[in-house]
Amino acid sequence: MSEPLIKQGPVQETSLTLVGSGQAAWALGSALHESGVRVQRVVARPNGRGAALAQRLEASWVPWHADQPLPNHWPPSPDQTGPDQSRVTLLAVSDDALPEVASFFGTDQTDALVHCSGTRSLEDLAVHPARGVFWPILNLSKAVETTWKGAPILIQTEDASLHQTLHHWAHRIGATARDVTEVQRQKLHLAAVMTANFNNILLHWGHLLTQEWGTHRDLFSILSQQLNEFEQNPQDPLTRQSGPAWRGDQQTLESHLRLLQDDPEGTALYRWFSSLIQRLRDQSPT
Repeated sequence: MSEPLIKQGPVQETSLTLVGSGQAAWALGSALHESGVRVQRVVARPNGRGAALAQRLEASWVPWHADQPLPNHWPPSPDQTGPDQSRVTLLAVSDDALPEVASFFGTDQTDALVHCSGTRSLEDLAVHPARGVFWPILNLSKAVETTWKGAPILIQTEDASLHQTLHHWAHRIGATARDVTEVQRQKLHLAAVMTANFNNILLHWGHLLTQEWGTHRDLFSILSQQLNEFEQNPQDPLTRQSGPAWRGDQQTLESHLRLLQDDPEGTALYRWFSSLIQRLRDQSPT
């Protein structure tokens, strides 16, 4: 999955319609706006967040419920001096809501339709002939500033003009654009969930076990070491596995379980991971 070359030559500036007002909409909308991409309007439920996001992005706010039809033509924004030359709509809504929301956007409302989900199919946008995916492998949050520099954004589209636009967006916000197939994107989403979301549960237990004396910072060095090795070494991390379960150190395993005796969930987690590590060790050719 090599990084594609970004097409050379002038890129037609787009006017962007952003649909949604959740975490992804705030993070992506802010990044694009701050990089100079014009967000013309925010379409969102009338709950207050959409109006606040539109104000932040210097855009018009269009309050909308998904059970209501969209207008065939958008009203002009206050700063619009001419017709939209290239209209792209980015659906930053929940995965569950995506197919229904997408069904309202035809060629009258937008020239191209894009979603930012790691797992939903491109076919969820089948109502539109020009469609694509713009998925950053990042935890997107309104509360925490997102670091975009060098972050991978996975791009999927069969439309040449939209392909150029999405690469241009990624370049503008400082990210790294990668063209992927649907299967590659969905497997990367699964890998991201397992390595980031599941690992966060383990970090939670690290916090619980160390909060008594007020800090978990003593774990940073070993975690940073592992991440650096994962980044620099193409080998399976299992080749660098260590710890009492891998060594078969039963005395240390029992000592750890005694420390967890008042924590049934922590005990179950420790037993399960230790058992898995021992099975993988027994199956390992090294």
